[in-house]
Amino acid sequence: MEENLIKSKHRVQKHGEVFTPSWMVQKMLDTPGVKEACESIYTTFLEPSAGDGNFLQAILERKLDSVVRQYDKRNWKTKSLIAVSSIYGIEFLEDNLEVARSRMFLSYLEWYEKMFGIRLSSKMDIYKSAHYLIHKNIVRGNTLTQRHPLTNDLIWFNEWQLVKGHPSTVRKIPFAFAELVGEEVKYDSSSIGENQLSLFEFDDKESEQKEQIREINIQKIYLLGD
Repeated sequence: MEENLIKSKHRVQKHGEVFTPSWMVQKMLDTPGVKEACESIYTTFLEPSAGDGNFLQAILERKLDSVVRQYDKRNWKTKSLIAVSSIYGIEFLEDNLEVARSRMFLSYLEWYEKMFGIRLSSKMDIYKSAHYLIHKNIVRGNTLTQRHPLTNDLIWFNEWQLVKGHPSTVRKIPFAFAELVGEEVKYDSSSIGENQLSLFEFDDKESEQKEQIREINIQKIYLLGD
């Protein structure tokens, strides 16, 4: 089937939008080093120009294949969510963002149904957690400015840090994308939102850590909310 790599001449001229064909995506992911990284559910990927999610979906599919090959079936639910949590993306255009998120989520739902023989319900924890992680990890923003194109707020992500000795438990730790490119970021309640506490809000370090690092079973991670 022929792929549509251009939505319109206007979008090409205004945004330089040309999608990468699927055969090229696969070839790039087969590059030595990248191929091995895709086969690890723990290796983190960040797509700075996510487009319609073709790279994100392909990476997720490879990681989910690795879940089946490398782990016992009783661990597939947890390991598959860890795989989802390791993939990040930034997209400038809102319509592309929604397509990218949908592709990721539908790919996960299809994999789950194929592996477990049941269709995930929107009331199930796994469904809610996969949806939550994808929407938290794939966000709208301008990679060049490290900010949201409309609000000018900093782009924020969360690190889903595994808790040592507890293979199903993760810590939610917010961080600014700008930090990844060497910018110094001042953490305060206004910059990370009223529902996220500042990492440097407390004078007492132990108190700060207790307030900031929230631990939860990844299968129920959606309960963390914003």
